[in-house]
Amino acid sequence: MNSFSTFFPTPQFLKLPVVGLDISDQSIRFLELVPGYKGYVAGRFGERKIAPGIVETGKIKDIDGLKKVLSSVQREHGFHYVNVGLPEEQAYLYRTTLPKIKRSEIRASIELQLEEYVPLKAEDATFDYEVIKETPEGYDVQVSALPKTISVAYYNMLSDIGFEPVVFEIEAQAIARAVLPRGDKGTSLIVDFGEVRTGIAVVSEGVVMYTSTLDIGGKNLNEAIEKVFNVNREKAEEIKKNYGLTRSDENTKELFFALMHPISILKDEINKHFIYWHTHTEPGEKERKKIESIILCGGDSNLLGLSDYLGASLRIPVTVANVWRNVNSFDNYIPEIHMNDSLRYATTIGLALGSIYDYD
Repeated sequence: MNSFSTFFPTPQFLKLPVVGLDISDQSIRFLELVPGYKGYVAGRFGERKIAPGIVETGKIKDIDGLKKVLSSVQREHGFHYVNVGLPEEQAYLYRTTLPKIKRSEIRASIELQLEEYVPLKAEDATFDYEVIKETPEGYDVQVSALPKTISVAYYNMLSDIGFEPVVFEIEAQAIARAVLPRGDKGTSLIVDFGEVRTGIAVVSEGVVMYTSTLDIGGKNLNEAIEKVFNVNREKAEEIKKNYGLTRSDENTKELFFALMHPISILKDEINKHFIYWHTHTEPGEKERKKIESIILCGGDSNLLGLSDYLGASLRIPVTVANVWRNVNSFDNYIPEIHMNDSLRYATTIGLALGSIYDYD
């Protein structure tokens, strides 16, 4: 998987475990993995809500406000080294081919052509790459880039309050490490169904090839329930979790139809990206591998009936992720975090796994 570790390199003497730190517009989540019986187990973990406006689409708007929340987390839990998720809303991903050159020259070659693919000057970008395939003619490469202002803002903010950022990584890349089997070379579409937004990523040959962000999330489901049943947000959340898309009686049928509008929008958007992947190719691509499955994660992905509905509508296997699959077996370890709640921790688990597996 790609990472931005080359810009903030890990000191050679450090073979940590490191805490995965996920900062979104709505909350901060963190999780540490430590050695346990026949694998790893969760160490320190938690979640803090942050006020609206502190972070917007991944950009830090109120540094002091964010520092205040993070400082309280550090004081309470005492961790220092962190692998940090960066917002995919601000990221650019592209695939390109390079002629046969020395591997040590790949980065310089990408830097020279970066402006052809992303609306950033090379000196204003933080980028990294993954060699997908090496042939006698050259290299097939996937590149991920971010405005340097984003990565520097996160690094400076975290350093100021005493954290030591070890690796910065795009969220989708961390999620893929958590929810896909290690060494998986198939092609999957991952849907991170969050509170206010949904991230979509296509992962093929172990590399995140494509990402997009949708302005739809669990909040839209709650608003539909509030309107139909005339209840407050807390009650709407309770109804959503308890019944989802079931239709066992008149009340749940009414709920089903209330949820159908936002869920249908989600389904249509997923289908658009599914079609886009199969009908567009990047320069140098002969054809794309077909998406074999859709994997759901995120706080609202456990909605009752959602995977069945999407699977039937899109005619492709849809499963809810096991975010612990690369951490340990349930035969050896039952996580302290409830399975439904753990779906919100996919990014942090993937970030923490990166230190264990050295971002392979």
